[in-house]
Amino acid sequence: MSEAGRYLILSVDRDDDLEVKTKIRTPIQGWEAVQDAATRLALADPEEADANALFATIKKHEELKARGVDCEVASVCGTADRGFDADRKIRREVEQLLSRGSYTGIILVSDGGDDEHVIPVLQTLKPIVSVERIVIKHSKTVEETYLVLGRYLRMLIFDPHYSKWFLGVPGLMLLLAGVLVVSSRLYEAELATLLILGGAFFIRGFGIDRWIAGILSTGPYGYIRIFSIFSSGLVILVGLSLGIGFVATQVPDTVRLVSDSPNLILVYGAVLFGYFLKGALPFVWAGIGIYAIGALLAHLVRGSVRVWRDGVVLVVLALLYLPMDLFSTILIGGQRESTILLISYVLVGLAVIFGVTSTVYARLRLRSLTKE
Repeated sequence: MSEAGRYLILSVDRDDDLEVKTKIRTPIQGWEAVQDAATRLALADPEEADANALFATIKKHEELKARGVDCEVASVCGTADRGFDADRKIRREVEQLLSRGSYTGIILVSDGGDDEHVIPVLQTLKPIVSVERIVIKHSKTVEETYLVLGRYLRMLIFDPHYSKWFLGVPGLMLLLAGVLVVSSRLYEAELATLLILGGAFFIRGFGIDRWIAGILSTGPYGYIRIFSIFSSGLVILVGLSLGIGFVATQVPDTVRLVSDSPNLILVYGAVLFGYFLKGALPFVWAGIGIYAIGALLAHLVRGSVRVWRDGVVLVVLALLYLPMDLFSTILIGGQRESTILLISYVLVGLAVIFGVTSTVYARLRLRSLTKE
């Protein structure tokens, strides 16, 4: 640094601790005024880092004076929000200081962290010829860590995208658990907490909330898809429940035997699965059909060519129903004739599917050639 010229040794308090804790208005200029401000701030809060920065400013002033450098010491403050208003206030106060004399450049004394964000603001006014960083025991790294943590905490609390998971889900868990505890139903409180927490993890982990939002953002047909998806899910769950109940009512002795000796599942597993399939199949197939019909209606409203694909899915479902029902009969204990009939169903189904898919593919290809 050249010692020619006159320099402004500047301490910047971006978050306005000096004015808040001492009621001293800035800008402050002159050795005595800055020393008084530093002393009053240290007395008001002995752990305040900005007091150290002010004393370091005074020390730098004395060092340069001893070397014959013409310099002046000063301090400015921003505002508590540390944002646009703080930087604008700092710029205005530095302009006042610079208007009181002719300065070659600015020597910035900073305790690091947030205060150094004002460097671009100061450089538009005068060159910054030196930056003196003051490291105290709680260190710049710790201060920056607190700033980052504070920023993320504000985001988790005030950003709706994150607050519903960070506050909403735990809040619902605590509310429901509190109601159940007051009702002396401790077991239900634990179960409800686990169900809510598990459901939230499942939904967020697999992105189900974003998937649903993406479907709804596609327009009115998105509601058709959502209705069909949830309806089909409910019907399939009912089918699975009926399948389990059908097994319990048809072969209770076998179920009891397998429960007592799990190794017998290899012997009776096919029979149990056959009864389960026989009881669940109508509702499970209806649920899958509801989903396919919902997709078909949504694509039909949109005028999408995928409506043909949905039509093929419905045809395949219809053709597979009888083979699946016959397959459950064979597992329960069907005769050789049932196996031959199953093979016949499969071959007929393959022929029909081949004819349908060939027709649809030819039609789609013709449609694309017509557009070209």
